[in-house]
Amino acid sequence: MTSTTPPRQQPTYTASLIDIWLNNFQIWALQHPENIFSKVLLPIIIFIEGLVANLPTYLDQKRLVLGPNFCCAGQVVMGEFEAIETALTSPQARTWRLGTTALEANHLPNQDVGGRNVFLLALSDQEATGNNDHEAFRRCVQDYILNDSSIARQQDAIARQLIEKLATDYTDMPHGPGGAFFSEDERGWKRFLIEYIHYVLFQLDPNDKATMDLLTDLHYTRQGTLRYFAGVSTILEELNIFGHGGISELIDQAATIYENSPVLASFNEQSDGYNGMTRRELAKLMISVLSIAALQGPLHLGQTAMGDRPLPAYKGRNTSEINPTHYWDELDLDNRESVGLYLLECSRLWAPVSASHKVATDAFTLTIAERYQTFPAGTKILIPMSLGLLDENFWGPTTYQFDANRENLCPYHMGFHSVGDRSAGRICPGKDVAMNMLIDVTIALGKVRRSTFSAENREQE
Repeated sequence: MTSTTPPRQQPTYTASLIDIWLNNFQIWALQHPENIFSKVLLPIIIFIEGLVANLPTYLDQKRLVLGPNFCCAGQVVMGEFEAIETALTSPQARTWRLGTTALEANHLPNQDVGGRNVFLLALSDQEATGNNDHEAFRRCVQDYILNDSSIARQQDAIARQLIEKLATDYTDMPHGPGGAFFSEDERGWKRFLIEYIHYVLFQLDPNDKATMDLLTDLHYTRQGTLRYFAGVSTILEELNIFGHGGISELIDQAATIYENSPVLASFNEQSDGYNGMTRRELAKLMISVLSIAALQGPLHLGQTAMGDRPLPAYKGRNTSEINPTHYWDELDLDNRESVGLYLLECSRLWAPVSASHKVATDAFTLTIAERYQTFPAGTKILIPMSLGLLDENFWGPTTYQFDANRENLCPYHMGFHSVGDRSAGRICPGKDVAMNMLIDVTIALGKVRRSTFSAENREQE
């Protein structure tokens, strides 16, 4: 199904006083980072706006009223497609950021135990800084975990059984918006992701209930992602919210499970090719990767593609009125390419990973608020993939409509920290695993929808 609704005439919006003040103050503060007002006020803005900016409509609204370049959460934002394309395909210097959100360095691997930084998202590219830890540690992840063997396990009998069990859960559980299929931890979508991904990546037994319960508890029930957020993680730990008072111990238990997994049985400690990465460091790194990315991106994209959540209500658009499941029900489920494009279009309109970042290695100048602004080396720059995916100058007048057959969807999609398959070495290493899994699930559950539920019931979901 291709949308034929003509695009709305986009009205002109005026920035609010708070939008203008936040933008202007951050321009000045980033240009004068040593000023006392910058040191006092900017961290507060980074904390509050950094969290708010995770809302899918926030950056889009900022660009609408402030123009393509602006400041947000203590970073310079360049929101035009070409600027984002350049950032994604160029070497990057990094710091402790997850998109707009500041990270707590002391909670990240392996600094949480006084070791060295092995957290890939905070490690710079060798070409940007001269240090090759990022390349070496990423190579270790790919050689041991995200490799041909993990792809092969996606096609074996155990993986197929897990998808069949998920299809049974879909039939037996409420799976409309907010339904138990999406919200429960013990069955349905979340439990499938825990069992499937840990089998495919680590060859852990999905029928080992005690292990799967512990990993579900860490990554989903206790919302392990929040362990790494600056400020938030400290509050959660001090007040024992979501059980974070004991999350360090739970992380250690999960790391031991990963260390003892079949895929790490032949791990070569202290390999020069991996800059001496240890088995424990790799296990701790993978806990953060799973909590922040591998178990969150597919979770959110699946929720969007299977109708758990409406698309974002972008300002002045009717995107939230689109129901992706109507397009799902008309897909050719025997055509994996068409199913893959459907998923890419869902993630274009609501990117599971909205932004990344880099640190300027030289001073740079650009136009913000109709004036040339120069920022010093060391300035943090947001890479807003979500804005690239919603840039009307590139995608045209149907940008905010659903069209899985749109031109250039695959080669210019930015959902995996790349432009299609192009990057400077930082494309999501789990892209193929994630897409294979999501395509298989979309096909299997799509067939269940058509064979088990009437068209009227599907329409009401």
